[in-house]
Amino acid sequence: MKLKHALFTAVAFLAAGSVSQARSVASYRTIPLPHSITLTPEVSPFILGADVEIDAPESLANEARFMREYIPAGLKGKSSGKITLRSDLVDINPEAYMITLGPDGVTVNGASPAGTFYGVQTLRKSMPAELDADCQVELPAGQIIDRPRFAYRGTHFDVSRHFFTLDEVKTFIDMIALHGINTFHWHLTDDQGWRIEIKKYPRLTEVGSYRPNSIIGRTGPGYDNTPVSGFYTQDEAREIVKYAADRHIQVIPEIDLPGHMMAAMASYPELGCTGGPYEVWRAWGVNDGVLCPGKDGTMQFIADVLNEVMDIFPAPYIHIGGDECPKVLWTKCPHCQARIKELGLVEKNGVSPESQLQGYVTSFACNVVREHGKSAIGWDEILECEIPQDAIIMSWRGVEGATEGTKRGHRAILTPTSHCYFDFYQTKDTANEPYAIGGLTTVERVYSLEPCLPTMTSEEKALVMGCQANLWTEYIPTFSHVQYMELPRLAALSEVQWLDPDKKNFEDFKTRIPAIMAMYDKMGYNYAKHIADVDVRYDVDSDRGALVMTCSALPGYDIRYTLDGTNPTAESTLYTEPVAIDKDCVIKTTTFNKGIEGHPVCDTLAVGLLTFAKCTLAVEPDAGYAFNGAQQLVDGLSGSCNYRTGRWLGFSGRNCDATIELSQPKTLSEVSFNVDVFSCDGLVDCRGVEVYAQTPGSDKFELLASEEYPEMDRSKEFDVVNHVVKFKPTEVKKLRVVIKPQWVLPEWHLLTGCLGFLFVDEISAK
Repeated sequence: MKLKHALFTAVAFLAAGSVSQARSVASYRTIPLPHSITLTPEVSPFILGADVEIDAPESLANEARFMREYIPAGLKGKSSGKITLRSDLVDINPEAYMITLGPDGVTVNGASPAGTFYGVQTLRKSMPAELDADCQVELPAGQIIDRPRFAYRGTHFDVSRHFFTLDEVKTFIDMIALHGINTFHWHLTDDQGWRIEIKKYPRLTEVGSYRPNSIIGRTGPGYDNTPVSGFYTQDEAREIVKYAADRHIQVIPEIDLPGHMMAAMASYPELGCTGGPYEVWRAWGVNDGVLCPGKDGTMQFIADVLNEVMDIFPAPYIHIGGDECPKVLWTKCPHCQARIKELGLVEKNGVSPESQLQGYVTSFACNVVREHGKSAIGWDEILECEIPQDAIIMSWRGVEGATEGTKRGHRAILTPTSHCYFDFYQTKDTANEPYAIGGLTTVERVYSLEPCLPTMTSEEKALVMGCQANLWTEYIPTFSHVQYMELPRLAALSEVQWLDPDKKNFEDFKTRIPAIMAMYDKMGYNYAKHIADVDVRYDVDSDRGALVMTCSALPGYDIRYTLDGTNPTAESTLYTEPVAIDKDCVIKTTTFNKGIEGHPVCDTLAVGLLTFAKCTLAVEPDAGYAFNGAQQLVDGLSGSCNYRTGRWLGFSGRNCDATIELSQPKTLSEVSFNVDVFSCDGLVDCRGVEVYAQTPGSDKFELLASEEYPEMDRSKEFDVVNHVVKFKPTEVKKLRVVIKPQWVLPEWHLLTGCLGFLFVDEISAK
């Protein structure tokens, strides 16, 4: 069957054809960048006009519909040919496609309908988002050959902490389809809300889908006055599955177990160890209340829920959670202890019987999933016990889960917090951002992810299915906020998922991102524009006694700056080369492009007795938190509570041992430094400090002062702690400061026994 579409009326067509047409030239350098673009400039281009026809077989009627929808509005004039859609390309990659362009027509041929769809998306993104009046589009002649690198290209959306409407979920799917993403990980249940109808257990949505309020901020004090409620019926969930499938996206539901189950236990208290009463949790973080695997009824509940869920979602994978499951109640529960005895579980290789009990639950759920011909995905904690070989590891606590999982023969999906958590801040200027959980994941940081780690063997790399971004919505109550956190970081993620490593180039990516940002504008998406802001780098020049500011921005953007704290204007000093600054000041930088002003980037420089001195470290920081190295400790710029801003040096299992050489001897009587506390991520306060001095005429360090600090208690979760060490006035030419960490996390911490992190910033003196 042939599908034809005349985009405008005959009158409009005749009027447009009677005058000379303006032309807008398409660019195939889209996001993600196609694998191969070959232009033939000696051949005339294809002219896309108002009368374009789209030919496609019935099997591609869906793709033809999208092609029609994607052609820019306002198009005028005659086309030089037609657009043909096919799906008989021979390629080992089922999502591959080829586009052939010439004066007589455009052919999009996929190795499957999905491949054809991605070719259609590339054509869509190659055309301008907005056209001038009375315009045609010129598509240069040539050929585009493309295929994605990874078969699993995912994006996660948590609808448990806050509920989002069916239309908002569909818009989310449209957003990821624009970026060539083919997997929608739908996080449907958690402590704070149960969002999917289960017919055998109606109270899951009658009770579990509602909470009266939520904690204010991260830890209070107090609660807001905003109820949160809502769930998806099974028919609505199937509607989402169909909507996604039309865009060649599979929907993977997540039922998180055996932890994160307070909403389920509030609905059916018998599922817990104590029998309740429980409530749908109004706070964030990790709750000790988890399912009781010692009860046969709990295990039957798991099977029943998974069976109903798998009847709704046809994807070959089901996510069963498995993360952050405290076992404190299991150690006291007679049902759990009886199950441990029944299974003959004893401590083995340092793994407690309770941890092995979680392995029993995970294996049970995996087997239920396998009976439906599917595989289970779990967060990387499931590796802490024996699990079935077909279980897939989703590595979120760094890349170690993927490393260990593939070594043990498991397939793995990379989603490390360091690169893929889109609920993290996306700029260092957090004071002017919507409230977020913390952290820092910039567009460039996302782009730098390499899922196939260099330490992996070729066999292990073959087990890496792909990667995905995660969006947890504790602090994201509106869909506009969802879009802001996703875009344009999704654009960076799409190139990680699609391109071979040798094709990735962030500087080139920056030249292409304005076009997709124009598409966001056209679609009405709310997106973050930080990538168009100034990228500021500061380096200490000890010889000059100054901080050197180096700035960069997207092509075509001017950079203006001030040093007096005022917001730059188009008349402020134009940045043309690195600027040396040696006095207290408030630095603000802003981009300007065709009258559009970027966000001001603000930094405060405070110059003290140690600022800009030469600084060295006895032991380097952890690789992921080395940033500008030792000089960062004396650069005059103090870090905020967000430890990922690049202002903090992070040490795990080692001291921060810094030696500071003054340009000339100075009399000092105290030393101070800051420690960043973010306890849920394992950042705890230090346990002590020693201050040594080398005086003029001596080559030996002598101890000036030392202090010991008590173990931090669990009440302190987020803070910048300033420590001050005083001593008798001493003339100093070199200073050595040894800051001692909490070597292992304390007993109250979820990861007790593991190495903690010490994050240190500005060392100063008086």
